[in-house]
Amino acid sequence: MTPVRDWASYEGVIYWDNNATTPLLPEVYAAMEPFLKERFFNPSAGYAEARRVREAVEEARAGVAALLGASPEEIVFTSGGTEATNAAFRQMAREGKGVTVLSTDHDASLKTSVALGNGRMCSVDSEGRAVPEEWEALCAGEAGGVSFAWANNETGVLQDAAALCAGARRHGLPVHLDAVQCAGKIPVCLHGMDVDYASVSAHKLHGPKGIGCLYRRSGVPLEPALFGGGQEYGLRSGTENVPGIIGFGAAARVALRHVEEAGRVRRLRDSFEFSLAQAVDGVTVHSGAAERIPNTSNLAFSGCTAEALMLLLEPAGLLCSAGSACHTVQPMPSHVLAAMGLSDGEVRSSLRFSLSFTTTEEEVREAVRLVTEAVGKVRRVQSSRTGPVFVYRP
Repeated sequence: MTPVRDWASYEGVIYWDNNATTPLLPEVYAAMEPFLKERFFNPSAGYAEARRVREAVEEARAGVAALLGASPEEIVFTSGGTEATNAAFRQMAREGKGVTVLSTDHDASLKTSVALGNGRMCSVDSEGRAVPEEWEALCAGEAGGVSFAWANNETGVLQDAAALCAGARRHGLPVHLDAVQCAGKIPVCLHGMDVDYASVSAHKLHGPKGIGCLYRRSGVPLEPALFGGGQEYGLRSGTENVPGIIGFGAAARVALRHVEEAGRVRRLRDSFEFSLAQAVDGVTVHSGAAERIPNTSNLAFSGCTAEALMLLLEPAGLLCSAGSACHTVQPMPSHVLAAMGLSDGEVRSSLRFSLSFTTTEEEVREAVRLVTEAVGKVRRVQSSRTGPVFVYRP
């Protein structure tokens, strides 16, 4: 029986699933801790200690706004990216008109578009980029608004945001930007982009889970998500998640400093891909010909299944994924890779490795070694008689 590793210490662990979630930075935890203990006051109360908590919340809002190139009053705190996306979609889906999305978008967008009705979907090419002619045609149709993930969570491919936004504007459509995988990884300036709404999640940039924000460009409409005490400019009533907000602000300030390291992370990612290609035959880089966020590598290993590779990599100390974390409980082939035209076999042989600014060169070398060994073991087990190795979990 494979021994169960104690992941609590992270000692000897290469954590490369940062697109699913990121470890909380020590300085972020330190910023949050007082607000979990002695600074427990409700920021809406009238006495001095509560007012100081309110000031801390607004400082955090300013930190998040600075990371996104926005104004503090344009930031509405939510429970995460999914809630922010839902709020924007509900606003855009008015008068029976739906929201147009990309076929490779996150489920938070795809399923919300379907649930609200009359939504349409734009195809992508083999690299995962929106098909321009189809996008233009959909924008010219009966849509309430458009939405796209600037960076895909599985392949890391970056859409041509300026072109997609311009297509929507030509037809007078509001634009929602899923910026969850971009914030903290590449420079973001929402004031320099023609978008009305944008979603961000703190736990993708070394902040806490359960907190995110919706950017709402000044002057654009937004119906309240919750009614009550009038918090968050009257758009999301309820006592704020103060520790989460403080952590989000702290993580945003750290990310703003480290976003300049995007080039270093990209070099580490590229070194990993190049070294693997030298060591292992039959490695394909998905979206390798497209511009990607610097931390993401989605690779197919011919003659292997992702499940079999992960079964070997986890106990060896390398954590990665076979797709979106949202599909881990009920594993299914990646809709992203399928939309790019990959065969079922290619999809099932693919792993996502997502690095961080905390990644080191030593980790890259060790990851190459571990993946090379795992691929070799799986290929030796598989044959034309046995067929591919699948892992079934009850």
